[in-house]
Amino acid sequence: MPSQTTQGVAWLSNFRPDDAPAAQQLIDSLYFFSSTTFRQGLTKHLQTVLTDTAPEERPAALYSVQSLRAHATMFQDGLLPLVSGPGGSELIVQNIARAAEREFNNTMVSNQMTTLEVLKERRVRRLVFLSDYAGSGDEAIKYALTWLRNKTIRSWRSLKLVQLHLVLFAASTAAHDRLTAGPWYDRVHVLHCGMDFPYADWEQSERKHIGTVCNTYAHSKDTAHGWGDSEGLVVFDHTIPNNLPLIVRQTKGPSVRGKWVPFFRNRTAPQELMQSLSDYRPDFNRQRRLRAIRQPRLATASQLQTTERSEMAKIIDVLAHVAARRRHPAQLAASLNISIPTAMEIIQLAQRLGLLDEQTRLTDAGWQELRRARRSPRRVASTLHGSTEPYYPSQLQGSR
Repeated sequence: MPSQTTQGVAWLSNFRPDDAPAAQQLIDSLYFFSSTTFRQGLTKHLQTVLTDTAPEERPAALYSVQSLRAHATMFQDGLLPLVSGPGGSELIVQNIARAAEREFNNTMVSNQMTTLEVLKERRVRRLVFLSDYAGSGDEAIKYALTWLRNKTIRSWRSLKLVQLHLVLFAASTAAHDRLTAGPWYDRVHVLHCGMDFPYADWEQSERKHIGTVCNTYAHSKDTAHGWGDSEGLVVFDHTIPNNLPLIVRQTKGPSVRGKWVPFFRNRTAPQELMQSLSDYRPDFNRQRRLRAIRQPRLATASQLQTTERSEMAKIIDVLAHVAARRRHPAQLAASLNISIPTAMEIIQLAQRLGLLDEQTRLTDAGWQELRRARRSPRRVASTLHGSTEPYYPSQLQGSR
């Protein structure tokens, strides 16, 4: 666990004894994604987005989301959509886009769309922007505006000749809601949603204490809960997102030791730490999540139903959260600690079984299944009692 690493033990020494448990719970709730998991996950997600489209929405042009100067306009003043220089995570994402361009034929994805003239010549129907993570959503929004300031792109979009799509490996719940509700993108495709304070596996008192610790020990109160107060808990091999709580990534701050001992160093992490925590996930407490949505009987029954198939358990969990009015796949994914495509698959399976309707509401059969799952398994007590009397078959007792 992060708190058991050398860096974690040293970092926890910054806090007073009464605050150390909350700080420990915070870093043990982080999600660590290795470079392999990230590349494979984003590549597969992008392939699904590209293939699951109608012919009239093809071909697509792929670009990596990047931070650009304020009020910039794409294809003006020498600005081109290719990542230049070191790039960091932006360059990694661009390499994933280039690999996808080589894999698909030109009817689905157009290669090297670096000028407005080529976009027009190839009659590109979708501009697909890729990124690793959206914490507040600011960067993805600013990048879309860079394109929409170009009057030609804006005209194409208003005439429905081109669409703007955003493909994300992960997003906080705040960023997901902001991006999907806003006017900047026609579609937003997110693989993982949540992994932030609102969906952390904490009790209310624990959440309050962790928030207090973040405020108390941060050297800047403005970003104590991460950029835009987005309260993220995601860490990548290639970058440390700035929406993590500041105490996790700061290099100075109030410490009982006198000098702050950092866990991460701003936007980088020691290689040995990332290797030891490769693809670390905090434990998922199913019973606590069920109690949080006021399903105590189901939580108790699930502890006793040890032989229940995991597939059925996931369906029951989805039914329980839908009953709590969490019907959107992103909400279910964040609540159940699964990917959004997995949540959609479970929803579709429940619909085929007649447990959910087309509007993702419980049917009568769904309510009946949920009531059945709330019942604790029947316990049968044995009525046999041992005896020290010698055993002699009754059918032989009358023979001589």
